[in-house]
Amino acid sequence: MSYIHGADAAFAGNIPPGFDAAFGYYGGPEAYHVWSRADWQRFPGPKIPVWVGGYSGLDEGTQAVVALRALDVPKGAVTVLDMETRVDKTYVHAFAGPLQDAGYKVWVYGSASTVFGNPQVNGYWVADYRGQPFMHPQVGVRATQYAADLPPGFDASLIKAWTAEFMWGGGLK
Repeated sequence: MSYIHGADAAFAGNIPPGFDAAFGYYGGPEAYHVWSRADWQRFPGPKIPVWVGGYSGLDEGTQAVVALRALDVPKGAVTVLDMETRVDKTYVHAFAGPLQDAGYKVWVYGSASTVFGNPQVNGYWVADYRGQPFMHPQVGVRATQYAADLPPGFDASLIKAWTAEFMWGGGLK
């Protein structure tokens, strides 16, 4: 299986060149910093928008659809629901409903110690900090965040290459 390398950061400018894909924040009541359209445009390759989960799944799922459309994210693209260490099956299902109805795919992100307690929806992005690229072996994992807080303030992930076709911005160049 082949893999691509991705990075995420609160601020788009913290992601250094050389990564195949960029994860960034597009909303959520707990989002520290939402990327602007200009932030997203810095990255010509695959992009994965991340929504930081709050507590009103259905309302937030509806808001997420509006935000994705405002950014011109095409139907069929992946978005991530950031749950960190929280397990809340009801919230995840309620959030994912409007997104899937609108044609988007949803990966659930969280710590390896908790994320699998949430529904997989269309896949998992797992935080498991071993410091070196690897793919978590759990069924349904699409990406593994293996390093956090790298200077100048970004995290690194390994992503299954076949998923690039579902990322905003298309496949790899």
